[in-house]
Amino acid sequence: MARSLTADDVESALIGGLFLSAGGSGKRSAARGQALGRVALDYNGIRLVSLDELKPDGPVITATAIGAPGVANPAVTPRDSIDSARRLVAMLDQKPLGVICGHVPGFNAWLVAAALGLDYVDAASNGRGHPTVKMGGMGLASRPDISIIQVASSGGQAAVVNGGLIYAARGPLSAGFIKENGAPGAITFQLELGRAMLRANGADRVRAAAEFLGGSLLLQGEVSANTVTYSGGFDLGQMTVRGARGEAVLGIYNEYMTADIDGQRVATFPDMIGTLDPRTGEPVAISELPRGSQVAVIIAHRSKFPLGKGALDPAVFPEVEKAMGVDLRSYL
Repeated sequence: MARSLTADDVESALIGGLFLSAGGSGKRSAARGQALGRVALDYNGIRLVSLDELKPDGPVITATAIGAPGVANPAVTPRDSIDSARRLVAMLDQKPLGVICGHVPGFNAWLVAAALGLDYVDAASNGRGHPTVKMGGMGLASRPDISIIQVASSGGQAAVVNGGLIYAARGPLSAGFIKENGAPGAITFQLELGRAMLRANGADRVRAAAEFLGGSLLLQGEVSANTVTYSGGFDLGQMTVRGARGEAVLGIYNEYMTADIDGQRVATFPDMIGTLDPRTGEPVAISELPRGSQVAVIIAHRSKFPLGKGALDPAVFPEVEKAMGVDLRSYL
């Protein structure tokens, strides 16, 4: 059933979405996310609708951000997200019925929905963070018969020369296509996860997140190494965490992509791999975890949350495998 989002939804969407961003966003993104959510609600209100409430052939656009999440000062503003969506809509034959986010938290899509008077659709390209457009493409990397338009707006021309991030809008895709190939229910999942986390604190919040996801606490301990560096538009490297259960190595390509413990692979994208501060239960980003930090690492199988087909398309993995120097496809 359609409903209007409220101020309470901002907090739930924030904590649930930051965690599901899989290391791409954390404490430093919280204030910006809160501000975008509140501005969107003040602007014009936002109606959350399910895909079943839209005509199957109704056009829907995607509002997203492209680039490396660990970069501190990208030259973007909320206006860039709105401008890119407006320019995209002006190029289409008919006004879209709604907008989805690339992946949660998705507050830029809240803003686009409010500013353009569109419904916010309860779906996403993926229910967890992904590093490449292809992985969030809902299988389009293997569909040359489908053509869409992408428009970006920022202080620079592309993410690499814009401090690592640009806001973009792309589409249109039909509601039916998104239902079949995207991640239906991703926003409801995000909100319900957030509510479950907010009902607890500290170690209890860590347990609440793992239980809601149907996952587990892989390891809690100290970051002994974080080799992540920014190059060519991506954050790339590894994080090592030592705890009572042993040593976990997390492979990173913008987000957490692999988790190995004592040399054995236990989670591989698109499985969920996320990190929380064990003292507060707040999501923490890769860029916020220098050596010596305390962290709780949670994993959950990909079947436990909404996921788009782009995250399971073998065609999208080779470039990431080459950059990381690890095998991903055989774990699909």
